[in-house]
Amino acid sequence: MNEFRYDALLVLTYGGPESPDGVPAYLERLFAGKSPSPQALLRGEQRYALIGGKSPIMHEARLFAASLREEFSNLPVYLGCLYAPPFPEESLKEIAAAGHRRVLVLITSPFGIEGVRSRYTECLRHASDAAPKTEFFFAPPFYAHPKWIRAQADLILSLLAEAELERIRWDGRDEKGECVLLFTAHSLPLAAAGGYPDELRECCLAVAEALRPRAIPRHLVYQSRSGPADSWLGPDAEEFVRTIPGLHPGVTDCLVVPIGFFFENLETAADLDIDLAVAAKKANLTYRRAPAAWRAPEITEMIRGFLTASLPAIR
Repeated sequence: MNEFRYDALLVLTYGGPESPDGVPAYLERLFAGKSPSPQALLRGEQRYALIGGKSPIMHEARLFAASLREEFSNLPVYLGCLYAPPFPEESLKEIAAAGHRRVLVLITSPFGIEGVRSRYTECLRHASDAAPKTEFFFAPPFYAHPKWIRAQADLILSLLAEAELERIRWDGRDEKGECVLLFTAHSLPLAAAGGYPDELRECCLAVAEALRPRAIPRHLVYQSRSGPADSWLGPDAEEFVRTIPGLHPGVTDCLVVPIGFFFENLETAADLDIDLAVAAKKANLTYRRAPAAWRAPEITEMIRGFLTASLPAIR
């Protein structure tokens, strides 16, 4: 017997290309059906080439769905993506064919900003004709959820432990080192940011509180800006890393937490682990990064709570 209020779970995520050949079609969907300019296409292909020609997000999303099926053995779990197969229409056809009537939808972006969530909610509404007898219930934004906060804090503690272990010398003398913590999130145009910076700050403060008594200098920075600096959220992550030696003399380690990312993707694999890592090296900092949070056991427990909660239907 199903212990939950819902008889299926649909995980909605961004999606990404799974081969170099899939990059042009992915970018076209990203640009709302318009073919990207030759310059944009070339840049996109070059960025994906840096990480093997494909995004890690699809592999991780499938692993996540499989882990949920294992954890919730009596609950069917489906996957849908905004910009890559399987698209929501395909998933909803499967859901309808299986006869599910009450489906919980988990949007993997943790934030509540309308400009982000509306991409997912509108996409699902447009696809809902494929499952006309099904009600859909959205899990709430979880950027401040205690389980999400705990997962991020534990990832940071693991990074700290790794850094401290590496400084232990066999001759019995510890090599002293100090850390600075960078929370990174995708930048947005200021005109479209809304409450996004406030949600990010709330999340980061809660994670820092969970780390006590570890008093570590911390900063919120933004990555992957694609417009002028004066009209996008900042500070830019790469630019900020260059200032760390002056801001925090004696710091040896730059600990990076992709606080806005549920899965690894192009931004974590290229913008962080290549571009930001190079900037850290030039600043004589050891670069260490926490993985995206989806693997943390607290995330599964958070979803279990959503599955037992009474949530409003979208239709």
